[in-house]
Amino acid sequence: MPSEEFDATPAEVRNFALLQVGLTAGFFVLLFFMLGGAAEDYPPLWLSVLLVALVAVGAFFADRVWLSSSPLPADVADPEVRERAVGIFAGQTVRKLIYCEAPLLFAVVVGFVGGYGGWPLVIAGFPGLLVLAWEVWPSLRNTSMTAAMLDSQGAESHLVESFLES
Repeated sequence: MPSEEFDATPAEVRNFALLQVGLTAGFFVLLFFMLGGAAEDYPPLWLSVLLVALVAVGAFFADRVWLSSSPLPADVADPEVRERAVGIFAGQTVRKLIYCEAPLLFAVVVGFVGGYGGWPLVIAGFPGLLVLAWEVWPSLRNTSMTAAMLDSQGAESHLVESFLES
């Protein structure tokens, strides 16, 4: 499935990543206290393993989003290629966010219906937030992997430079 393209700048992608990680962390802290914190019993081991395994599955799929982009044509003007590359990377960031948030939403549901208080949010929340920050932040690793795919047929997307310069 090809990545959807957005009209975005590198600064907007960074702000989006910061906003999503911050909102998710704040939401989890609020829900933790709403559900009674750690006052309830700790969930069974199988449920704890399931919650962490779901975070790992989300990380697995998020880490492969860059493979879904199609190479850019080599005959397009440089400024236009750069803008398209950032737009494609922004679309990939949204898809990574979805893959990373899905296991966290499952932990929220378990917290509400399972009677375990805030424990599911702690169990899935800490590794989930780390994965979320690792995957959606436009780091050198993430931009380089997308740039490698976009430039694979001779285009010069300058995606990494776009994020380093801004």
